[in-house]
Order: sequence, then structure tokens, then C-alpha cells
Amino acid sequence: MSGRAAYIADLAFPDVLHVSILRSPFAHARITAIDVSAARAHGGVVQVWTGADVLPRCGGVMARMELPGFVPTVQPILAHDIVRFVGEAVAVVVATSQAAAEDALELIDVDYDELPVVADIASAVAAEVIANEAVPANLVYRGHRCQDDVDNDFARAACVAQGRFSNNRVSATPMEPRGCIASHEWTSGQLTVWSATQMPSFLKTMLAIHLAFPEQRIEVITPQVGGGFGQKAHVHPEEILVCLLAIELGRPIRWIEDRRENLLSATHAKHQINEMAIAVDADGRFLAMRNRSSTDGGAYNSLPWTHLVESHVGASTLTGPYRIANFNDESLSLVTNKCPIGAYRGVGWSAGHIARETLIDRAGRELGLSPFEIRRRNLVDQSDYPFTTPTGLVIREGTFVQTLDRLEQMVDYRSFRERQTAALAKGKLLGLGLCVFNEVSGVGTRALSFLHTPVTTHDTATVRVEPTGKITVTTPLVAAGQGHLTTFAQVAADAFGVPLDDVTVLAGTTRNAHGFGTVASRGAVFGAGTIGRAAEAVKVKIRQLAAHLLQTGAERITLSEGRVHVTGSPEQGMPLADLAGAAYFADATHPPEFDPALEATAAFDPADVVLANGGHAAIVEIDLETCLVRVDQMFAVEDCGKMINPMIVEGQIRGGIAQAIGMTLLEELVHDGEGQLVTTTLMDYLLPTSVDVPDVQIAHLETPSDLVPGGVKGMGESAMISAPAAIIGAVNDALALVGASVESFPASPQRIFDALQRASKVDAVPAL
Repeated sequence: MSGRAAYIADLAFPDVLHVSILRSPFAHARITAIDVSAARAHGGVVQVWTGADVLPRCGGVMARMELPGFVPTVQPILAHDIVRFVGEAVAVVVATSQAAAEDALELIDVDYDELPVVADIASAVAAEVIANEAVPANLVYRGHRCQDDVDNDFARAACVAQGRFSNNRVSATPMEPRGCIASHEWTSGQLTVWSATQMPSFLKTMLAIHLAFPEQRIEVITPQVGGGFGQKAHVHPEEILVCLLAIELGRPIRWIEDRRENLLSATHAKHQINEMAIAVDADGRFLAMRNRSSTDGGAYNSLPWTHLVESHVGASTLTGPYRIANFNDESLSLVTNKCPIGAYRGVGWSAGHIARETLIDRAGRELGLSPFEIRRRNLVDQSDYPFTTPTGLVIREGTFVQTLDRLEQMVDYRSFRERQTAALAKGKLLGLGLCVFNEVSGVGTRALSFLHTPVTTHDTATVRVEPTGKITVTTPLVAAGQGHLTTFAQVAADAFGVPLDDVTVLAGTTRNAHGFGTVASRGAVFGAGTIGRAAEAVKVKIRQLAAHLLQTGAERITLSEGRVHVTGSPEQGMPLADLAGAAYFADATHPPEFDPALEATAAFDPADVVLANGGHAAIVEIDLETCLVRVDQMFAVEDCGKMINPMIVEGQIRGGIAQAIGMTLLEELVHDGEGQLVTTTLMDYLLPTSVDVPDVQIAHLETPSDLVPGGVKGMGESAMISAPAAIIGAVNDALALVGASVESFPASPQRIFDALQRASKVDAVPAL
């Protein structure tokens, strides 16, 4: 590493002004008075705004979803009458230095009248107190994916596994917090915005709408991004605020949040409760599933994902890759007085998979089936394709049984059970957990429609062969550590048969092609789709010119090893650079009506849902004296179609597993009964370190997709869909040895201790 990467906080601007934001100390309160006179008089202060100053300029962030019964919300840029969560922005100070801005902030005097607080899902459902008066009964949306009659299935089941699983509220906690810099050039009317965003094109359009500003005069630039994971895939009020200030003051405005701000006011995630049951017959085959899921969505809908990003989206794949004939579900998206919930890797799928896979293990134990065998009897297999799930997802391909078989080999199941028995004699509990999954990847218009979040998307890319034969690609897809520029260069290099060093990928500005963003495992799918299609359009011209020069048919022209030649005869051809030079500079070599522009822009949006699949297994150890859980081994099998870069794929898997360990064992945003966040530093909010993450054994399967050029599928979210379920399954497998279990997460030492205390027989060991 050279250390030369420039992140948002590294960018230097002459005459820049610094922003500090005053945030509410109350979860729900009426603002009765604000006195900013002392702050305005403080040295170095250029401007102080309250909600009353901002409201005429922007009414707030509107977030809605075009679904019947959905209740939209507007989040103020600065609260102007009522605050609805701890950390909501109330006032802003602009000063010549960050220190001056922060000092002046302390001089602002705000009077609040506290209001009753909706602090949890139960209070939101009861609706005795309303968290946001724009949302009647605290209900943003009530959804149903499937309403099969499952009563008969449960009545005749040999085994019913059920539970109430409370998934913890977490933060994506990127290493680099959020940040934004804006500069308005009044002479040209140009607004330039530097933002650590995953969605620059979307942000540009939303800024134009919310600011009533000409979109063609906005450029969003994304420098290096130190992690996003979905948290930076939103339009945040602070970004709009910074732009308003830049337009007002005519100087560059800089806002970089600190870690406390990030934990308080950047979107939270994963907070849902699943009340789930699975009916199983005497042979271990699934009959039906029912689930009621509730999301604690916070005070407002986030833009663009809204509250639906959790329970509502999660319901879409709750039956997963299993043959479950009947399904009945309900999802509630509820308003509370907390920071809004938003996208985070694996979105609403993480919690539902934890519940489902835990219940499968319980059923297996009750019926005397191994965790591998009960899954094997129920997984969709090759002979079932195409298989339509109860929610309407059509599975046309996948390697579910092969994934399970590979995991069983990697785990060495018989040997593990022997080790488990030996460990118990030493006061240690070993447990094994599994999850087999499919991932709705490369999310485009059809996938979003299937998820009942109707949004139209597409991306574009431009590919140009330069006069010297080098390749330039422009893409709207930005990276946050995933290695996209390398991946995209590989796609282009393979398309033209040139060395990787001959390709330059330009990204990070909305002056390039348009796209929805680097979210929802879209990067590789949309990169391959757009670059592949644009490259093919350019290659048509290359073949046309080469065929004319070589006096053969265009269908006989091949590009490989930097040359354009007759297929099977590399010597009958020329370097790509020579042909490009002829296209640009030698009109006499052109065939009739030849268009010499070796450049094309192409759009891509998959024609159907692109499904990746795989599985995870975890082995954990619980110390009965300390109740500490240690992840001993992790195993992953991934089928993401044709891998462009296996090293990058494996990096994504390992990173996702690290986050899964944090989510299931360490991390929790804790609020008290008054809605106060009590985990506001990284001393309280525990993140995993390298010590917590074991070596990960990875195996690959490849089922190319016929929906994407090159057969590529997405996989960026896979580990956070599946690995959390495997880890919690392993914890509960270990606890089952002593008749205990956990259904509230993370599985902290305190919760493990409480589970052991509740167990009826702490020394009972069931047959293995």
C-alpha cells in the first residue's frame, strides 16, 4: 500500500468553510425556542442556521414507495418544530475552522418540551403513543407475500419448530464515516459535490429535485470510499444541507462526521423480530412455514430504501432454496423514536435466515436427523427446475445439494461430533451451524419488482478503443474497497483480447455514464453487462473493418493477444493498434458507409432475477465458565457463476464473514426506555478484530448465468445473508447439549449465561 489514496477528508480546498451540526439530546420533544445569537457572535463563525432558515429552501427528504397503503415520510434537513430521535439535526454552524464551529455549537441554547417516546416494537404496535404524527398507528406498511392456509399442515405435522427471534439493531460502521464537500461557482452556476457515496448518479438527481437546481449543472464526484456496506447508499439530509450552504455562501463547505455522529445519526440496520414456525412430517420433510416479522424502522423512511429494506424485503426469500409448499407471512414496518433504518449488507435477509435455519436444526434434533440430512431431504434439486417458491421466485438453476455435500466434506461431520463429545468433558461446548441460501443478486428492475420495492433501474458504460489501440472504459459504478476497477478492466481486456495494462477504467464522477449505484450485489453484474454490451458494439465495427482489410467475412474475425486476425490463423491479421489507427486516420481503408467511431455506450438491466447461491458452516466453542463464544472454524461454498477474479470473490466472502461474527456475537446499538442510545463509542459498540475471525475455508462452484454477459452473478451480500445464520446455529447447537438456546442477539456472554440459567437440566446431554 502506498498510502496515496485520497478520501473525502483528505481533499483540500482554498477558502473552505467547516460545518458542525447540533443534534437533539432527546428522542421525542417539541422545540419551543432556539437562541443562536451567542454562536453567531463567536469568532470565526460565518453562518448559523436553524430549521426555520432551511425550511423555505428545502422541505426535507421525501421517501416513499409506490405501494398501496405505504405511508411516506419527510425528514427535515434541520428539525424545525419537533425532534423525533436522539441525534436528529437541529442547527448548523459554519465557521472558518472545525474547532471554531464546534466551540460555537456549544453556545446555542435550545428549549425542548419532552414528548412521550416510542422506544421499541411493542410500543409501536400498541400505538398508545405516536412516534411521528405523519404515520398513523406507527405503521408505515403492512405487507403479505403469501397467505396460504397452513393450519392443516401444522395440525398434521410430526414436528413443529417455532420461536420468537429478536434480531439486534446494528450499524454498518464503515472505517471511513460519512462526509460531503460542496462548492458552488456562481459565475457558471455549477454545483460540484464531493461525497463518499455508493450512488453518485442517484444522489445527483435527488439533489436536483430537493434543491430545485438544474441537474445538468450538478457534478457529484466520489473519491476513494473507505467502506460503505449500504450505509452510504442513501441520500442523507447532511448532503443536502451542505449544498444549500455552498449555494448560499459561495464558498466550499466541508462536513466530515465523527464516530459518535455516525453511531447516532447514520442509518441503523437489521432490527427486526421474527415469530416463525415450520411444520415438518415424520420423514423430516417440510410441510409449511409461517412468519410474522416486525421492523423497528426508526422515525423516518430513508431514501431510497425506506423501512421496507428489512422485514418486507426479507419475506421474499424466507423459504430459501427449500421445497416448502405452503407459506403464510405478514411483515410490519413500524415507526419508533430512533435513527432511521436503512440498507446494510444482506439487508432484511439476515434476520429471517437466522430464524429459519435455527428452526431447521431444532426439527432435525427432534427427529433424530443430522443437520445435513434434514436439509438434504428438502433442498430444491436439479430435477425440480424450474421451481417456483411460494413468494413467486422462479429458481431455474442452482447447486444447493452440491453445496451441502461440499460443506459436509469440509466440516468432516462424523469427526466433529466426536470432538464435540470430548470437549464437553472438559467444560467446553462445541457447536455446528449451517445455512444454505440463494441470493437475489445484481439487483435491477425485475428483482426490485419481485422484492415488492418497485423501482426502475439501469446502468450504462462507455467503451472506446483509442487510436493507439488502448481501451478506455467509463462507468458510473464506484468502489468502496471491492476492487471494481480491476474487475471491470478484466472484463474489457477479455472482450478485446488485450493485456490488462492496456485498459483504463474511469469512474468516480457523474460526468461519466449514468447508473443506479454500487449496491445490492450489482457491481460485477452491471459492470459485466454494460461493459460487455458496449464492447460488443465496438467489436462489430472492428470486425467489419478487419474483414474488409483481410478480405474475409466478419464472422471469421477474432480478437486475441492484442491482435485482430482470421479465426484459427493468428498470422493473418494485424495488431489492434494498427487497425485502430486505420479507423481513425486512414479513410482509404474503410469499407463503404463505415462509421469510424470505435466507441459505444450501452445500458444493461437483467431480464430476470439473477440468483447466486451457496452455503456456510460454522463451528463455535462456548466456555461454560466465562460464557464467551469463540468462532473456531468457518466454511463457505459460493456459486456466483463465472468468477471474474477469484481473489476478489474470496475477499468479499472473508469480509462478510467478519461482519457476520460482529453482528451475531458482539455488535448491538442499545437504546434505553427513553430512546437514548447508550452505545455511542467503539468502547461500547464492539466490533470484531482479526483475533475474532478464524481462517475461512472456501470452495467454489460455477453455474454461469445466461442473463449476464460472461455468465457473471453477484455475491457481495452472500456472507451476510448466510453466515449469521450458521454462527447462531452453531451457538444453539452447542447450547442444546445442556438443554439451552438463545433467540435474542447478539449471543453475548450475558445472554449465554441467561440461557444456561433458564435451562431445565444443565447437565443433560442428548444422544448425538
